[in-house]
Amino acid sequence: MKKLLYLIAFLLVFTHARAQENRGTLVPAKIFQRSVMVGGSVSGSYKRINITSNSEPITGHRQQYDMDAKVGYFVLSDFAVGLKGSVYHYKEKMADQIPTQATNILAGPFVRYYLNNGVFGEASAAVGINNRPNASKTDLMEYRGGVGYAIFINPKIAVEPALMFSYYQEKRPAEGNRKLTEWGPSVNVGLQVYLFRERKFHLTR
Repeated sequence: MKKLLYLIAFLLVFTHARAQENRGTLVPAKIFQRSVMVGGSVSGSYKRINITSNSEPITGHRQQYDMDAKVGYFVLSDFAVGLKGSVYHYKEKMADQIPTQATNILAGPFVRYYLNNGVFGEASAAVGINNRPNASKTDLMEYRGGVGYAIFINPKIAVEPALMFSYYQEKRPAEGNRKLTEWGPSVNVGLQVYLFRERKFHLTR
């Protein structure tokens, strides 16, 4: 009986959350054109690493914790473009080496498209430079894409869980273009604020 009551309560909350979305317009869209989105997300991931150079390949793994901040503009209903900045802190363990940790900063564009049921797809690209103390300059590049779901807790704020897949690369020109590449999934939980454009309709006879 208690399980049934918990299930009913969950369904009521979920239905209420879905109802708190951007409606009140004659345009059948989840997010109106010319709206603005501001927010960010946090995520964690575990990735396998493969380093190729003139010598033998080196393998290892990395635990990473990410924070993203983004600002987007809906150029079309349900379709947004914008800029995203990311801060990555990671701990890395390579075969036969001492564990290391570092913080990277990247920035670049992103695009996002929503379906009317709240599901969205997002893709982004970012570049950065990491100048570690007592180490050579590192050029950074990342491509990321995935899907998520916007749960509106009120008409302008949504919690957004998402599953993302990324390809990340570090290149060190001073070391003969030594290259590190990573790929793998990550689970994000984001919070977005949507600043909707108000619409007014005039009745004509």
